[in-house]
Amino acid sequence: MKIKDTGEGIQIYDFSIVETLKIARKLEKEGIRFYETLLEKTQDPTVKEAFRYLLEEEKEHLRIFEKLLEREDADALDDDEEDLLDSVDDGVFVFPPDKDWAADFDTALQLGIAIEKRSLAFYLEVAKYTESEESKKTLKKIIAEERKHWDELKRCLQ
Repeated sequence: MKIKDTGEGIQIYDFSIVETLKIARKLEKEGIRFYETLLEKTQDPTVKEAFRYLLEEEKEHLRIFEKLLEREDADALDDDEEDLLDSVDDGVFVFPPDKDWAADFDTALQLGIAIEKRSLAFYLEVAKYTESEESKKTLKKIIAEERKHWDELKRCLQ
């Protein structure tokens, strides 16, 4: 990873494969906490099912990324060591304040779609500033997984 001062703030870019996978793992863990919170907030069984699906997808992504991370560097799976990547605010899993996101199935799906879109945008931005071809290849896999969920959720809403 490289860090530079742009004059308007600090920019972190050009992530290694391990750093890329650690970012992906961090996002999936945030997603798991996010959907667990939504599951606790809703009583509607249909909405619960939508959030449960999204939660299980986040858990599956986490397993995929941890497998890849272990293949690259088994020591990187150690959660005891905090690094700069843990403090990066990606802005993906935030509750927009203007709605009750657990109100109904369509609203829950709209939230999932918005989150997957922000996740895609985040990874695409990381890829744009990554020079390593190997890291770009890993990011393409992550982006493909996120795009698949975004497409699945959009199909459910139609």
